[in-house]
Amino acid sequence: MTASARTASARTASAQIQPDAFVLDTSALLRFYLADGPLPPSLELAMQRGCSGDALLLIPDLCLLECASVLLKQVQRQLLSLDECRALLADLLLLPLRPTSASELAVAALEQAMALSLSVYDASFLALALKHDALLITADKQLAKAAASLGCLADAELV
Repeated sequence: MTASARTASARTASAQIQPDAFVLDTSALLRFYLADGPLPPSLELAMQRGCSGDALLLIPDLCLLECASVLLKQVQRQLLSLDECRALLADLLLLPLRPTSASELAVAALEQAMALSLSVYDASFLALALKHDALLITADKQLAKAAASLGCLADAELV
């Protein structure tokens, strides 16, 4: 094995032992597929790292249902065809997203929601980020402000 191969192998093993983790909220995840505004600065790199296995991409399990709901609204507004909607959802389901059940997040999400004047749903993304010492990637300004106050907002300078 060459020195560069050993280094790459060591980096891969290190990433598997303690990979970086990112929580993707619905607004960020859908920006990857819908032209609804600019991408959050760290989204592309986080997605690349998650797809290569170098980082975890975490979501509350209800995020996928919210994505489906937003896609359906796009169909109802005639911004997407039903076939496009189905294809986008199929693509989302192929991403290496690691869902966490609501039962694991409900108590912490309620506490964060009360403390930060957020919906429990939005606070579930924060609870997940805090639980895994992860960075939250969002396109939602209110949620970004809350995440920044807790020190878990992703920035553009991912290592």
